[in-house]
Amino acid sequence: MIASNLKNAARYRNIDEKIAACIDYAAKLNGDTPCGRYDVAKDVYVNVMEYTPKPSSEATIETHNVYADLQLILSGEEFMGYISDKDVLPVQDYDKERDIAMWKGNIALISLREGDFALFFPGEPHAPSLHKTSGTIKKAVFKIKY
Repeated sequence: MIASNLKNAARYRNIDEKIAACIDYAAKLNGDTPCGRYDVAKDVYVNVMEYTPKPSSEATIETHNVYADLQLILSGEEFMGYISDKDVLPVQDYDKERDIAMWKGNIALISLREGDFALFFPGEPHAPSLHKTSGTIKKAVFKIKY
């Protein structure tokens, strides 16, 4: 897992060409970007969404086997949960069609504001979209196929 801000994103461009494509595309997004799905590059797309975060007590921990998530806050603030894959217990088996498995465990909260992002590679448990402040959040979730 990597958590940072777009101002520092250049240091992560060398991970691979797919991460670089996400970073380049992210620079074009902001709180006025319409919600929807956008193709970014081969095996990379982004969903721009707006929602009201849920309380941490309702956190759902997820992992993906095929896709990495790069979650970028476009407006608002939220907490995102993180936990080691050694510290989770299964709740729902892997759903291959949706590329998701659900877990439970005690998460650590990461605070994210506008311009902040978190990158979760396949197999890294995370609990997105958790309440930090009142109001709605606008976020871009890049899905990167590996």
